[in-house]
Amino acid sequence: MPAVPKVNAFLICDAIIQEAGTNKKSLIGVFHNIHSPSFPCTHFSMSIYANVSDAQGEYAFDLKLVDLQTLAQIGRATLPPVNITDRLRPAELCISLRGITFPQAGKYEYQLYGNGDLVAAKVLEVLEAKPPQGPAQA
Repeated sequence: MPAVPKVNAFLICDAIIQEAGTNKKSLIGVFHNIHSPSFPCTHFSMSIYANVSDAQGEYAFDLKLVDLQTLAQIGRATLPPVNITDRLRPAELCISLRGITFPQAGKYEYQLYGNGDLVAAKVLEVLEAKPPQGPAQA
């Protein structure tokens, strides 16, 4: 059985760009919260980046999105199997997500599982956007 991976980075961002030739990743617009004027709200595009090490063998990675108020799972992505050949070399996972709907304001958590073991978690807070207060502009 492969070892449980160690997570070096687990981030939410707008997009991930992979440079041709070098395969370097650029994370665009890293964020920790979303503002919406009404609910339910849909965030049309976001990406998840994970950098794992101390892993070797074949892994089945699952990404789950859990509403921390109700503990309901509101989303899930299953990645194709990943074969990590060198325990000393970090492996990168880049997951593009489309059309994620948040039913209410509150805290949500992305959870990354490797072969059934929880290896990383990241809280995302979804906030109600308040209209600006102050005198009307002409």
